[in-house]
Order: sequence, then structure tokens, then C-alpha cells
Amino acid sequence: MGYLLIWIYLFVGLAANFKFCRKLAFVLGYIKKTIGAFPNFGININEMKKFEDKSLELKNGKKVVIRQAEVRDAEKLLKCIKTYVPQSNYIPKLEQEIKLNVEQEVEWINSFRINDNSILLIAEYDNQILGNIDLTGNRRKMMEHTAVVGMGILQEWRNSGLGTALLSSAIEWAKLNSALELVWLQVYTENKIAINLYRKIGFKEKGIIKNFFKQEGRYFDNLTMVMNV
Repeated sequence: MGYLLIWIYLFVGLAANFKFCRKLAFVLGYIKKTIGAFPNFGININEMKKFEDKSLELKNGKKVVIRQAEVRDAEKLLKCIKTYVPQSNYIPKLEQEIKLNVEQEVEWINSFRINDNSILLIAEYDNQILGNIDLTGNRRKMMEHTAVVGMGILQEWRNSGLGTALLSSAIEWAKLNSALELVWLQVYTENKIAINLYRKIGFKEKGIIKNFFKQEGRYFDNLTMVMNV
């Protein structure tokens, strides 16, 4: 009974704090270190699959590292995103719509580290971030077994095999993560290179929404693809 009251106090006290998630993680870590176990609240923290860093050589002969994004990457990752968004014809976002500052980018990175159905990976070469991929898990109970894919790469690193490496790494992690059962994405039907990559990895086409995107008076169709993991 004593342990139960302590846990109720901790949850109520921390829930009132704006930075609840980070403080909760600290408290859980301290309690596990102290008593060697967690009470069973239906959350198996040990099942949260850690991503192992990868080093691989691309078609251009460069060796890159794919790893999970960390808070220290915030400034460089934000710079990378602000660079590749206007370089792409197939990311439905304008450069001026990227509103995050470095502090908010830190919070965004942290959100992937505390949710067991989500991950944010980056590709790095010579201390430069080349691109990223994220699996954003749904936070609604009935859909938390699903995650949506988002990916972007600097223009000069496209068609080097980096997209395949990032996507394969994310899907490999998802298959080892018991929290996930289905991943999905949306892609311009005109983006044949991306669609062929998704097919190669194992995604299946599930439907097209006509005229979903509109840019400079022109309409584009949106294809949804899914993969069971």
C-alpha cells in the first residue's frame, strides 16, 4: 500500500508540471536503479527497442553513419531540414512554414525518445547531417500500433543509396519493436523514384486521393502505401 501511495503522489505531482515526460523518465530511471524493478502498470519499458548505430558505404564511396537523433543534433538537423525542403518538389511544405526554432527542435527530438512506437534517425557524414527519417507513432490508443513515415535528404546526397539505407534501417527497427504492427506513408503519384523504393522495401499501394496537393495552381494526386511489420 505504501508503494502505491508513493506512485500516486509522483504521478499527480509530475503531471502538473509542463515538462512532465522528461521528469517522469528521470524518476522511473532512478526508481529502477534503486529498487531494481518497476511496478507493473501495463508498460513494459524494457520492450522499447534501442537502435544500434550503423556505418555503411554508399554508391558514391562515402561512408555514412545512421543513428538515432539526439538533443545535441537539434541545430544541425534543423539546418538540414530547412535546406532540403525547398530543394524538393515532393515535400508538401513551404520553407516559410518551418516555424521551429532550436529549442522547439530539441522538444521534437525528445518526443521520439520517450514514445516507444516512434523513432527519429539521422544520416551523418563528416559531422554533417545529410538527411533524416522518422516513424511517428500514433498516440491514440486504438491506433498506437501504427506509425507514419517521413523522410528527407539533401539534394546532393539523393540517388546515392542513402534513401534506401534510411528506410531499411527504420523498417528493421519497426519489425523488432513489439509496439508496432503497421507503418504507412503518403507520396506524390508523380514521384516514381520514391514509389519504386517503397515497393522494393515492401510497401503496398492502398489508394489514391485525386487532387490532394495544390501548388501554384496545379493539382497533384496522393498515394497511400502501407506495410505490415
